[in-house]
Amino acid sequence: MNEKLKYFTYSQNSLNTYKSCPFKFKYKYTDNINWKYDDIGSREYYDSMKSGREFHLLCERYFDDIPIGKYEDKKFNKWLNKIKDLLPISEENIYLPEYEIRLNLSGRYIIAKIDLVIIEKDKISLWDWKTENREITHKNALNRMQTIVYMFLAEEIIRKKSYPNYKIEDISMNYYQPALENKPVTINYNEKLYEEHKMKVFNLIKNIEDTDFNDENNINKNISHCKYCEFNKLCNSESINYEILEEDIYGS
Repeated sequence: MNEKLKYFTYSQNSLNTYKSCPFKFKYKYTDNINWKYDDIGSREYYDSMKSGREFHLLCERYFDDIPIGKYEDKKFNKWLNKIKDLLPISEENIYLPEYEIRLNLSGRYIIAKIDLVIIEKDKISLWDWKTENREITHKNALNRMQTIVYMFLAEEIIRKKSYPNYKIEDISMNYYQPALENKPVTINYNEKLYEEHKMKVFNLIKNIEDTDFNDENNINKNISHCKYCEFNKLCNSESINYEILEEDIYGS
């Protein structure tokens, strides 16, 4: 195992990065290169990411019952009102915004920071806000690394340790896009999905640990992924397609 990964904490982003391109994983997590190309396309992309973070902060304040007031960005007010209508606060529920959970899986640490966890009397709901305009389908949501990691950790940490009287089928993962006129995309958990997710996470971590990141000739490079990767300028001296660049903060 690479020494830099000895105490590494995995997340859906790092696992998804390796799955997308092991060479990209090397740049980001073993070489610690933070590449940001300062052209018009990249500025628009990173401005969009900043806007997403600001909206997530508003949602956190709402579910923490912190006064928000009117926000100068009218679309934020519209989006937040949609979430208020979708998930009105109930005194019977427990709301855990920006909830961080961490798992020790046979000596490997995995972390997830969930936009919102709602504990009701008969279910555990995980929520994620997506501010981009590309519609998320049920198939896409089901196969997301974010879904795999979040639901796996929710079963291991939230249900098993804090709510053992609940069943695994009481866990759901919900994606909501307030910019679109659609309903949340919901994935319901079960034992079959749990076993699949556990195996995927374990195998990915094992593959990462077995990769010799010191020998670039033996690291796979996913050429088909290059045009969507922020390291494309660095790797290939080519432009990046920022319109469909992989989302690194809110997880794909």
